[in-house]
Amino acid sequence: METTARGDLPKTLHTIAYISIPNSADLDFLLWDLQDAIAAYAQLSGTALPHPVDLEADDAGAVDGMVLAVDDAFDDEAMIAVEQILDRFGGTGTRVYAVIRAAQEGAEQARGAAVRLHKACERQGQLWCGGVVICAGSGIAALRHSPRMGLLRRPFSEAMDKLVGAVRMGCSIEHAQLLGGGNAGSVDTDGMVRAKPALPAPIWHATIKRLGAHAQSNI
Repeated sequence: METTARGDLPKTLHTIAYISIPNSADLDFLLWDLQDAIAAYAQLSGTALPHPVDLEADDAGAVDGMVLAVDDAFDDEAMIAVEQILDRFGGTGTRVYAVIRAAQEGAEQARGAAVRLHKACERQGQLWCGGVVICAGSGIAALRHSPRMGLLRRPFSEAMDKLVGAVRMGCSIEHAQLLGGGNAGSVDTDGMVRAKPALPAPIWHATIKRLGAHAQSNI
């Protein structure tokens, strides 16, 4: 990966911005899952938890790390929003990670989104550190109350844990796997780890639809 060649060295991240473009229940769930896992591992290891920064706050300063949650249907409007965010910290070497929600079948659009984000980081002087592609389709937010390592969430949780390790080390997800003795082969050339449901597509879609309907009935 290009990040390693550019000096992808571990760095303790003290401040992290979590950004969803656009705002959606699915992307919010994925960011919540990531932050919850980061907090859990910090507690288990007795290490400091990176401070989350709200970039919309008037006193928001520079950040060490940034996690962008986007859909694979990444359009020009979303790209403009990302460019504006990255431009605020141009040349500071902020570690930039991505969580991409993709359709269950195929991930070509997700690859295109990763490439665009990578290039945007290069233009703005930020360090692209890869991330995860969650090939779950829409409605994954319905899993919020499912066990994190249960059948439905486990493949996504395992991928997300690799991202947690990268954020905790402050380096790319590939470099974190190499340093931790993990499976760096699971990281593609764009620096992304892909995760798909353990269930066949028809059963997965039916299950998510049922869980979503149940959640709505309880509101």
